[in-house]
Amino acid sequence: MKTVVIVVSLAALLAIVYVASLKGLDLKRRSSWLYGVISFLSGVAVIMGLNGNLIDGLKVGAIFAFLTLFTGTTMRWHNQRYRGMASSLLLKYGKEDDPSLFAKLVRKLLGKYK
Repeated sequence: MKTVVIVVSLAALLAIVYVASLKGLDLKRRSSWLYGVISFLSGVAVIMGLNGNLIDGLKVGAIFAFLTLFTGTTMRWHNQRYRGMASSLLLKYGKEDDPSLFAKLVRKLLGKYK
């Protein structure tokens, strides 16, 4: 039973961290805080499953929640800040018929911001 709890908790934690690091989190929205709560509960469940110590579980859960929220907000800030820069570069160098090396690099690296 402990193994199932650990595996499910780690899978939930990895899914939450994946979503938070790709999409980013806005701390003004409740759904972003829900990601933090799920991370906290996953951290507590993993440690409780491993050694059964509640205090250590709360510590690790708080660390997981903080890291998830911090990573998510950092990624959101990064996306907001650099999306404008990427769109101006794409307008200037994003044309398919531009054969320069810099234009090819811009299309390849910033193509996800189209």
